[in-house]
Amino acid sequence: MKKNLLFLILFSALATAPALGATDYARLYENAQVADFELVHKIDPYQNEDYQKYAYAPYPLFRLSSDVYFKNQAIPAGYYILTPRVIKNHDYVFFKEAGKVSYIIPVVKKELVPVDFYHNNLPTPKLTKWQNFCKKTREKFYTIFRNSSKKAPPPKSYVVTENIDGNLYLIVLYYGETKYYMVFKSNKY
Repeated sequence: MKKNLLFLILFSALATAPALGATDYARLYENAQVADFELVHKIDPYQNEDYQKYAYAPYPLFRLSSDVYFKNQAIPAGYYILTPRVIKNHDYVFFKEAGKVSYIIPVVKKELVPVDFYHNNLPTPKLTKWQNFCKKTREKFYTIFRNSSKKAPPPKSYVVTENIDGNLYLIVLYYGETKYYMVFKSNKY
């Protein structure tokens, strides 16, 4: 009886193990498709709406310290503004330089951001009494002018990179309430 019970527990654990396993990013990279569209003059079609809606630039600036590759695209090291977009019912992240879209990368996985993520991960500097007074005064003026212009503060954002599986890099863009996963290779092959 004990052997049957042990066998049943072991069998059920092995049967559910693949469902509980880690995400196969290599497979997601292979299944990801290069964008099948181009932007007119490399201009983000929704950029003007964002700058009219928000009080200041709503997207994070990201620095790549080494070249990464996605399929036939080589993204050189440098500074990029990451902009998530939904085009043709697919999620993409635009890598922008000097206001122009340089690269369009598909999102391989999308999730919700945990509730306290920004509170726990974004640093909050300790301010002196004078700095705190200046900050509150500045925020008061911003609130007055922002309310008169009807502009909202931009969503919070955060970027994480991780080396997975030696040759693959994972870049996770936290933007507002959504996490966008992108997978790259560290070399062309």
